[in-house]
Amino acid sequence: MRRFTALFVLGTLLLGGQTAQAAPESRYTSIENKDCKFDPIGDEPGDAEDQLKTCPGFGGAKVLVNAFHTRLRVGFDWSTGRRKAKIQWPVEAWSAGLKIEWRGNATAKGFEPYAATVRMLYPNDQGKAEQQVLAVIRVKRNEACLMGAVDIRANKDGYDLARNLADTAPSFDCKKDKSRVLGIETEWAKNLGAPD
Repeated sequence: MRRFTALFVLGTLLLGGQTAQAAPESRYTSIENKDCKFDPIGDEPGDAEDQLKTCPGFGGAKVLVNAFHTRLRVGFDWSTGRRKAKIQWPVEAWSAGLKIEWRGNATAKGFEPYAATVRMLYPNDQGKAEQQVLAVIRVKRNEACLMGAVDIRANKDGYDLARNLADTAPSFDCKKDKSRVLGIETEWAKNLGAPD
């Protein structure tokens, strides 16, 4: 009887180990100027208005922030060494917050992200950041696209909504699926990423 019990427990542990998945985690990286590297500005007129900075990321990705005129876009680059990958620019607005929240799983290889969330900002009439929208972005090697948007001024549980959406990222197909607005729909959330 003891032998049967021991085998049953061992079998249960083995089967449980095959089906159990690590709980999703959040990790953060900064897109503050002090934590990023700026590309040199050229000598042509208007070059100073087109700044590009490269910031740390996860999963082999670098986060790119490109400020130009009155717009700012956030992108991802998986280039390594001389091998250049196409930069993915999934979101654009007036400005952005100071950090990226990555959602993913801790594995034996390290943290593997499947989504990234960044706070995108829009100005009021006085040119100060007022409207704030969380952009939830599907990320996997050499691919990034907008999954959805959450207006955090209109939704008290905005960060929870964004994390719940981010955790569906593994089943999101950038080529087939369309981004959506979660929670209360506002014009800011609806037009996230669209040019003025």
